[in-house]
Amino acid sequence: MDASTSRRARTAALVALAIGSFGIGMTEFVVMGLLPDLAKDLLPASWTSDPESAIAQAGVLISLYALGVVIGAPTIAGAVARFPRHRVMIALALALTVFNALTFLAPSFEWMAFSRLLAGLPHGAYFGIGALVAADVLGPERRAQGIAFVLTGLTIANVVGVPLGTFLGQNYGWRVTFMAVAVVFALGTAGHRRIRAAASR
Repeated sequence: MDASTSRRARTAALVALAIGSFGIGMTEFVVMGLLPDLAKDLLPASWTSDPESAIAQAGVLISLYALGVVIGAPTIAGAVARFPRHRVMIALALALTVFNALTFLAPSFEWMAFSRLLAGLPHGAYFGIGALVAADVLGPERRAQGIAFVLTGLTIANVVGVPLGTFLGQNYGWRVTFMAVAVVFALGTAGHRRIRAAASR
């Protein structure tokens, strides 16, 4: 692999990781701005009788995602330690795609709650293993630069992704927001195939 090809492979790998972190930031925080929409659609009886109570009930979706993060981070990281990191990252990105697609398709509040728990599971492992992959891609001497690049996706998600997702959900339906999130993860998954080539430069 010549220097130009190696540079492109490294850039593509880091961009894929950043896309994944963008999707994680978006899916984690966008729910907060869509609670009234979720409550109205998935808890119609409660919404009719007491909208504020319905919104509070929908707030459990945030807690379930956080619970998924707490459960998944140590469990997944420990379980996949012996597997090649590039394959683990592809699997995590694919899981994030599927679980957010389940959220998009949720026919009931219970299904939505379950999908949010599942969506939180790969969160911590993605960032933890992604940091190691970034170090593999750029080398130990540029480890911090690689990690910072990956986390840029999370920063952009908070500044751009979450407000945009909230706007889409409030104006076109919350399912559109999670469909967009699933598409983001699908793009990240497709890009993760470049990680192995970049790390083995």
